[in-house]
Amino acid sequence: MWALWKYKNGMLASKEIDEPQLLSENDVKIKVMYSTIGIQDLRVYRTWDFYAKNGLAGYEMSGIIVGLGAAAKKDGFYLGQHVSGTIAQFCGKCVYCEKGEENNCLELTSKAGTICEYVVWDKNQVVPIPDDMPFSIGCLLEPVAVVYHAFRKAAIQRGENICIFGGDFNGLVLLQLAKQAGAKTVTIVDPKEANQKLARQLGADYVVDPREDTYRTELMKLSDFIGFQTVVLTSSHPEWLSVSTNVVARGGTVMLMVYYDLPIDFTINSIKFFLMNINITSSFLYTKKELVETRTILNSLDLQPLIHSEYPMKEALTAFDVEQNYHYPRIGLTINA
Repeated sequence: MWALWKYKNGMLASKEIDEPQLLSENDVKIKVMYSTIGIQDLRVYRTWDFYAKNGLAGYEMSGIIVGLGAAAKKDGFYLGQHVSGTIAQFCGKCVYCEKGEENNCLELTSKAGTICEYVVWDKNQVVPIPDDMPFSIGCLLEPVAVVYHAFRKAAIQRGENICIFGGDFNGLVLLQLAKQAGAKTVTIVDPKEANQKLARQLGADYVVDPREDTYRTELMKLSDFIGFQTVVLTSSHPEWLSVSTNVVARGGTVMLMVYYDLPIDFTINSIKFFLMNINITSSFLYTKKELVETRTILNSLDLQPLIHSEYPMKEALTAFDVEQNYHYPRIGLTINA
């Protein structure tokens, strides 16, 4: 079958590989209908980076079940069912998995990619989606689950002022969830004009360009000079680490949804940290429960504008080149049209 192959140095190439087959009673074979490309797909291979991998490219997909193991069938999956899911494989046995905290799994691994004609996944990686849901939206189940987990962990409350550093996919989905939760204002910080336009379109109260010399002062003005109750970093610009702790309110939360290269440290003055009661936290992946719950909120979000453009499967290399140059929130790929 056709596949897009990613080598350790980040190079990509179209490749013919063997079509995967059912090997376990837990297996589900899926005909991939749609996949997407985002900035995480551009990473070269690094052993410490969960999102960097070689082999089959891609992290997200939606498709149709064309084969089932006995245990998967017993769980209610059926041929022709529309599904999405996650490339993450949780062990299901460690102390964290047993507590329903699969994102902390001690043996977390990443399954093969999604930019190919067929995948075979474990039934625990697969989530049914409604038959009337467009494959382009169902494909976004996994990345929206990432944001949903962060949203729940941040516990954004009605009437709060929120600041999101990054108008990328995660930032623009979090913007919508925060507005639905009743946030008083949501401010997006991003230098890209396309992302600024999307942020306004999707309901941002304020959009701040960090290329302006006065943007730090502007952020304090927008927060009534007391700071934002929640500050979230979805983009790995090193300068924003220190800025985020300067614009958070007393008792507020700074959340990292992204990590940086190993040499970059996150430091904060200990007296300021102590006196201001700042909460500093991070958000990684999602639990299995949250992945399933995300299915119910997809239709409440405006996701189609986040897919900048679509390409047929055979033009995947062109699509990657576009993403490399412009870093759009997502580029769509129709696989088995």
